[in-house]
Amino acid sequence: MTFHPACVNKFSMQEPYIKPFKGILFSSEKISDIASCVCPPYDVISNAGAYYERNIFNAIRLELPEKNPPLDKYNNAKETLGNWLQQGILKFDNEDTVYIYEQEFEVGHKNYLRRGFIALNKIEKNRMLTHEETRKKAKEDRERLISSLKTYTSFVFGLYEDRMQGIENILTTAPKEIVYDFIDEELVANRFYRMTDNAAINALSQEIGNKNIYIADGHHRLDVSYRLGLSYIPIYLTNMYSDGIVILPYHRMVKFKQFKNINQILDAVRRHADIEKIPMENDSSLITAMERIAQSDRPAYLFYSKDAPGELYILKAGSPISMDNNMHESLKKLKVNIVHNGLLKGLLNIADDEIEFTQDSHELISDIRKGNIDLGIFLPPTTVEEVKDIADHSLYMPPKSTFFYPKILTGLVFYQYE
Repeated sequence: MTFHPACVNKFSMQEPYIKPFKGILFSSEKISDIASCVCPPYDVISNAGAYYERNIFNAIRLELPEKNPPLDKYNNAKETLGNWLQQGILKFDNEDTVYIYEQEFEVGHKNYLRRGFIALNKIEKNRMLTHEETRKKAKEDRERLISSLKTYTSFVFGLYEDRMQGIENILTTAPKEIVYDFIDEELVANRFYRMTDNAAINALSQEIGNKNIYIADGHHRLDVSYRLGLSYIPIYLTNMYSDGIVILPYHRMVKFKQFKNINQILDAVRRHADIEKIPMENDSSLITAMERIAQSDRPAYLFYSKDAPGELYILKAGSPISMDNNMHESLKKLKVNIVHNGLLKGLLNIADDEIEFTQDSHELISDIRKGNIDLGIFLPPTTVEEVKDIADHSLYMPPKSTFFYPKILTGLVFYQYE
């Protein structure tokens, strides 16, 4: 693809939808191993201590700070950021830049490549489409952190529609400079580039146009941005129709207040589902069963109970479960909503505080066998089409409906606003 400088003049006459920015990056002169300085975004970190121990300059100290009396955790993060900038651990980039981010990874013995870019995006509520309701506590935490630092340590993750792959063509062919190339703890290959070519950036701006942005992750950060009155924020964007989009399911873990055995559970749902019992012999039994529910032409789920450890039960939706008449049709047919609000909360009368969530199917099996969990419900992945449908109708999915994999690492670049 050829980039024509003429594009620059055309787009300089109007407020662009995306803009490059001078990011803050770890200095290559001070940090030789970037892999030791990155961490996942705050909301998927289960063991922050591991990242604190990994490197004294790990981004966890900004992303998920701890208090350091007399400083609270937010002011401690502010002091840390200031010290790192003063010491030259972190430096501002020299030029306004769009950052290109590639992640190559494996899921289910299949290789994927997801390619996206980080730029400042003009945020407008009519084109930033969400599918998840924000929680007050998490929102307050991110607002205090972002406003204390005047810095985004991790970014909103958005999807755009581009069936013709025009944007990816720009990202692959534009002149760019490699910044990082490393394999992380999840065995994901991360490649991070600078793109400063004006013609390429303006071609990218033209291509993105006024496309809707579907928020995959970072709903709380987006909401905070509105509250702070910011016009532009950094967003990682990737094509929803790329072969590199992988959404993993969150499975449900139930600890009953009043125990229900597997026969009681199945009797309660039998009128609304076809049930097949299969032996639970080994790990491959679980893998095969999960593949079946993912490929089913009907909403399908997998149940495993602590009082029947030798059996797995595949439930395929049959007659519709009665739901609120005012519920939108998109929610009534949403797989994760059928099981969460229909089966669990509706037919089985399971309360919210009896339900927890996990992505680790093998750990869930282990917890049930140990007696820590009474019932495990394994879900098929939510599809990107379902995410789009819910967002297009301004609806919200149940909690923990999507896990876009892999996450965007924190620490590759930061954005400080004025």
